[in-house]
Amino acid sequence: MKPFLEGHEDPVTVLLAREMEAITDSDIVDWASRHTASPTYADDEDYLQLLRCNPRNAPALGKTPGHLKSLVARRFPDFNDGSAQAGEVARKLFLRRIGTYLQGDIEPFQVCRMISFIEQKYNFPPWLGDLYNACDWMDEGTTREQASHLAEAIEQILSDNGESRLPGAPV
Repeated sequence: MKPFLEGHEDPVTVLLAREMEAITDSDIVDWASRHTASPTYADDEDYLQLLRCNPRNAPALGKTPGHLKSLVARRFPDFNDGSAQAGEVARKLFLRRIGTYLQGDIEPFQVCRMISFIEQKYNFPPWLGDLYNACDWMDEGTTREQASHLAEAIEQILSDNGESRLPGAPV
């Protein structure tokens, strides 16, 4: 399975991805290990903590969102996660992430857990499509077979947003 974050993303994008639960704390550490930091934050203590974090050390891993938030607050003080610009970044992350479901990279609940943050932060944006209803009654134990309708809902959302993320489609 290919990592969702490729390493070229900036810390603001990574923070948005984590806040909307598109990625995990381990994904943050993986991103930091492959990321080439800008000189504006390469020596930042919180960034260095992300680089040094052992993903098998649960207490240290649990601190990664805090380190990322501190880094963004200090080095990107104009960032507003409720802004139109942040909303567009969140939209792109969301579309990219739900596309990975069609490729078999994530489970149904990993798609559905993003909805609450997005609805609250961006006031029920139209780019969510009908995913709220498609995710009704899903939990961590829901299998792909039990959520067979989810792929259809995702394909519709991607189509409505001018995206093509079907398996085998060009990226």
